[in-house]
Amino acid sequence: MKINLYNLIKVYVKIGLFFTHKQIKVYGKENIPKNGPILFIGNHRNALIDAILIPTTTNRNIHFLTRASAFKNKTIESFLRALNMIPVYRLRDGRETIKKNNEVFEQCFEILKNEKAIEIFAEGEHHQLRKVIPLKKGFARIILGTLQKHPNLNIQIVPVGINYDAHLKFPSSTSIYYGNPIIANHFFDIKNPDFKFKSILNEVHKALIQLTVHIEDPTNYIQLVSKLDAAKVDYLNPMKVNELLKNIDNLPKSEKKIKINWLSPIHFIAKINSFFPLLIWKFLKSKIKDPIFTNTYRFALILTVFPLFYLIQASVIFYFSNFKYALIYLISCILLGIISTKTMSVTQ
Repeated sequence: MKINLYNLIKVYVKIGLFFTHKQIKVYGKENIPKNGPILFIGNHRNALIDAILIPTTTNRNIHFLTRASAFKNKTIESFLRALNMIPVYRLRDGRETIKKNNEVFEQCFEILKNEKAIEIFAEGEHHQLRKVIPLKKGFARIILGTLQKHPNLNIQIVPVGINYDAHLKFPSSTSIYYGNPIIANHFFDIKNPDFKFKSILNEVHKALIQLTVHIEDPTNYIQLVSKLDAAKVDYLNPMKVNELLKNIDNLPKSEKKIKINWLSPIHFIAKINSFFPLLIWKFLKSKIKDPIFTNTYRFALILTVFPLFYLIQASVIFYFSNFKYALIYLISCILLGIISTKTMSVTQ
């Protein structure tokens, strides 16, 4: 039942992501081992969206660590655990709760022992920077603990670079790059472990900065981003952008071209049809304290409020007319959504 629920929700989430993003490009899926224990380690710029992009673009059944605050309600806890989510505790949750992380590590040891996959965002926090910030040690502790209990296990790390053109806006596009797997065993001395984990942290960090746009210079960061924006670089192609950064002073500015979107009338009809859900979104957006959660809340509404509203309107049509017209209306809503998401210019 657990696997069935996981796969069912996975399909529904993929539909939500389809209507949230203009494009979702995936590269390097051939680098993902089909069997054996894996840690997917990615960069983290887009809150929940990052977390669901990896499970929905791979065939592996993935467990992933989630903030413990989401597990306060017992009903919600059962649901989240059915989706392979594991609560992880932070210092802000209280010092006494940190001890519970020992149980979390034990769970991770078992998952890897059973040759399953775990997803971790090793930066330890989400951020808006177009760079990979220093990695935390958590994933290395999990690997070490697993190897100490199961030294014959061959654990692989798959680095994941997640890139966005404008992740706070709609409809943004994203590219996911799965890098070459790293055999974790080579970086650990089980009998005399180095608890700084410097070598594995450096190796994974080096892999991640090759898979995502990485602006190293903190002093001139804003100016460098401005130059890249002015040149209208393709942020979904991190390899090309990182190469351009090496010769940033000679980067030409892109000419401003006025593009006419001939599908704007259809976009307008879609907005009229979604008037009330868009009102809810406008209110909700003004209440978001952390802007990085913008697309997470937008995705949640697309997954719930919008389809519910269309179903209610279809029910009204069915009540006053017949099933045929109600079905035509629902199909029209889907088509309007697809056309708008895939052809609109990026907005706020």
